[in-house]
Amino acid sequence: MNKDSQRWEATEIIELIANLIASYSHHYELYNSLQVDLNNRKIFSEDEAADLEEQSVWHEMKMESLLEERRLTMRKLKEMAVECDDHMRCLVKHSIASYQFSQELLNTKMDDLDYIHLAETAYQYMYECVSKFLWVTLVTCARCLEDELNLQK
Repeated sequence: MNKDSQRWEATEIIELIANLIASYSHHYELYNSLQVDLNNRKIFSEDEAADLEEQSVWHEMKMESLLEERRLTMRKLKEMAVECDDHMRCLVKHSIASYQFSQELLNTKMDDLDYIHLAETAYQYMYECVSKFLWVTLVTCARCLEDELNLQK
Protein backbone atom coordinates (compact mmCIF):
# COMPACT_ATOMS: atom_id res chain seq x y z
CA MET A 1 0.00 0.00 0.00
CA ASN A 2 1.37 3.42 -0.84
CA LYS A 3 1.67 6.18 1.73
CA ASP A 4 -1.09 8.34 0.24
CA SER A 5 -3.72 5.60 0.12
CA GLN A 6 -2.71 4.68 3.67
CA ARG A 7 -3.50 8.23 4.75
CA TRP A 8 -6.92 8.03 3.13
CA GLU A 9 -7.62 4.66 4.73
CA ALA A 10 -6.59 6.07 8.11
CA THR A 11 -9.11 8.91 7.83
CA GLU A 12 -11.89 6.39 7.11
CA ILE A 13 -10.83 4.19 10.04
CA ILE A 14 -10.80 7.23 12.32
CA GLU A 15 -14.37 8.08 11.27
CA LEU A 16 -15.39 4.47 11.90
CA ILE A 17 -13.86 4.54 15.39
CA ALA A 18 -15.60 7.86 16.11
CA ASN A 19 -18.96 6.45 15.09
CA LEU A 20 -18.43 3.26 17.07
CA ILE A 21 -17.71 5.42 20.12
CA ALA A 22 -20.84 7.49 19.48
CA SER A 23 -22.99 4.39 18.99
CA TYR A 24 -21.66 2.92 22.22
CA SER A 25 -22.43 6.16 24.02
CA HIS A 26 -26.03 6.23 22.79
CA HIS A 27 -26.60 2.60 23.79
CA TYR A 28 -25.05 3.40 27.17
CA GLU A 29 -27.47 6.30 27.72
CA LEU A 30 -30.48 4.14 26.81
CA TYR A 31 -29.22 1.25 28.92
CA ASN A 32 -28.79 3.50 31.97
CA SER A 33 -32.21 5.04 31.46
CA LEU A 34 -33.79 1.57 31.41
CA GLN A 35 -31.83 0.58 34.51
CA VAL A 36 -33.11 3.65 36.36
CA ASP A 37 -36.67 2.80 35.37
CA LEU A 38 -36.25 -0.81 36.48
CA ASN A 39 -34.56 0.13 39.75
CA ASN A 40 -37.11 2.81 40.61
CA ARG A 41 -39.86 0.27 40.11
CA LYS A 42 -42.12 2.68 38.33
CA ILE A 43 -45.63 1.31 38.14
CA PHE A 44 -45.75 -1.15 35.28
CA SER A 45 -47.05 -4.63 34.64
CA GLU A 46 -44.94 -7.78 34.59
CA ASP A 47 -45.05 -7.70 30.78
CA GLU A 48 -43.79 -4.11 30.73
CA ALA A 49 -41.05 -4.99 33.21
CA ALA A 50 -40.02 -7.97 31.07
CA ASP A 51 -39.98 -5.74 27.99
CA LEU A 52 -37.77 -3.18 29.75
CA GLU A 53 -35.43 -5.94 30.90
CA GLU A 54 -35.26 -7.35 27.36
CA GLN A 55 -34.43 -3.89 25.99
CA SER A 56 -31.80 -3.43 28.67
CA VAL A 57 -30.13 -6.76 27.85
CA TRP A 58 -30.19 -5.91 24.14
CA HIS A 59 -28.44 -2.55 24.74
CA GLU A 60 -25.88 -4.24 26.98
CA MET A 61 -25.10 -6.82 24.28
CA LYS A 62 -24.76 -4.07 21.66
CA MET A 63 -22.36 -2.16 23.92
CA GLU A 64 -20.18 -5.26 24.32
CA SER A 65 -20.23 -5.83 20.56
CA LEU A 66 -19.42 -2.18 19.76
CA LEU A 67 -16.59 -2.15 22.30
CA GLU A 68 -15.00 -5.21 20.68
CA GLU A 69 -15.52 -3.70 17.22
CA ARG A 70 -13.83 -0.47 18.34
CA ARG A 71 -10.90 -2.42 19.74
CA LEU A 72 -10.57 -4.39 16.50
CA THR A 73 -10.69 -1.17 14.48
CA MET A 74 -8.03 0.40 16.71
CA ARG A 75 -5.83 -2.64 16.01
CA LYS A 76 -6.44 -2.12 12.27
CA LEU A 77 -5.34 1.49 12.61
CA LYS A 78 -2.19 0.37 14.40
CA GLU A 79 -1.45 -2.21 11.67
CA MET A 80 -1.35 0.59 9.10
CA ALA A 81 1.75 2.07 10.68
CA VAL A 82 5.26 1.20 9.63
CA GLU A 83 6.16 2.21 13.16
CA CYS A 84 3.75 2.87 15.96
CA ASP A 85 4.07 4.76 19.23
CA ASP A 86 2.07 2.57 21.63
CA HIS A 87 2.30 5.29 24.28
CA MET A 88 -0.16 7.26 22.12
CA ARG A 89 -2.76 4.47 21.82
CA CYS A 90 -4.97 5.58 24.70
CA LEU A 91 -4.63 9.24 23.73
CA VAL A 92 -5.73 8.36 20.21
CA LYS A 93 -8.86 6.66 21.51
CA HIS A 94 -9.73 9.59 23.77
CA SER A 95 -8.90 12.20 21.14
CA ILE A 96 -11.20 10.45 18.67
CA ALA A 97 -13.91 10.36 21.34
CA SER A 98 -13.38 14.08 21.99
CA TYR A 99 -13.68 14.75 18.28
CA GLN A 100 -16.89 12.71 18.05
CA PHE A 101 -18.52 14.37 21.04
CA SER A 102 -17.49 17.83 19.83
CA GLN A 103 -19.32 17.03 16.59
CA GLU A 104 -22.40 15.96 18.57
CA LEU A 105 -22.23 19.22 20.51
CA LEU A 106 -21.77 21.26 17.34
CA ASN A 107 -24.84 19.62 15.82
CA THR A 108 -26.95 21.09 18.63
CA LYS A 109 -26.03 24.69 17.63
CA MET A 110 -24.31 24.84 14.25
CA ASP A 111 -24.03 28.63 14.36
CA ASP A 112 -22.47 28.87 17.84
CA LEU A 113 -18.92 30.18 17.39
CA ASP A 114 -17.74 28.61 20.65
CA TYR A 115 -19.02 25.20 19.54
CA ILE A 116 -17.38 25.65 16.14
CA HIS A 117 -14.10 26.48 17.88
CA LEU A 118 -14.40 23.47 20.20
CA ALA A 119 -15.09 21.17 17.25
CA GLU A 120 -12.18 22.52 15.23
CA THR A 121 -9.81 22.24 18.21
CA ALA A 122 -10.90 18.66 18.91
CA TYR A 123 -10.51 17.80 15.22
CA GLN A 124 -6.96 19.17 15.04
CA TYR A 125 -5.98 17.53 18.34
CA MET A 126 -7.28 14.17 17.15
CA TYR A 127 -5.26 14.32 13.94
CA GLU A 128 -2.17 15.39 15.87
CA CYS A 129 -2.51 12.39 18.20
CA VAL A 130 -3.16 9.94 15.35
CA SER A 131 -0.21 11.32 13.39
CA LYS A 132 2.08 10.80 16.39
CA PHE A 133 0.62 7.33 16.95
CA LEU A 134 1.26 6.26 13.34
CA TRP A 135 4.45 8.31 12.83
CA VAL A 136 2.99 9.84 9.66
CA THR A 137 1.43 13.23 9.04
CA LEU A 138 -2.19 12.68 8.09
CA VAL A 139 -4.11 14.86 5.69
CA THR A 140 -7.35 15.83 7.36
CA CYS A 141 -9.72 15.99 4.40
CA ALA A 142 -10.16 14.48 0.97
CA ARG A 143 -9.83 17.85 -0.81
CA CYS A 144 -6.52 18.55 0.92
CA LEU A 145 -5.29 15.07 0.09
CA GLU A 146 -6.26 15.54 -3.56
CA ASP A 147 -4.45 18.90 -3.62
CA GLU A 148 -1.35 17.33 -2.06
CA LEU A 149 -1.36 14.42 -4.53
CA ASN A 150 -1.69 16.79 -7.48
CA LEU A 151 1.21 18.88 -6.21
CA GLN A 152 3.41 15.78 -6.06
CA LYS A 153 2.82 14.89 -9.75
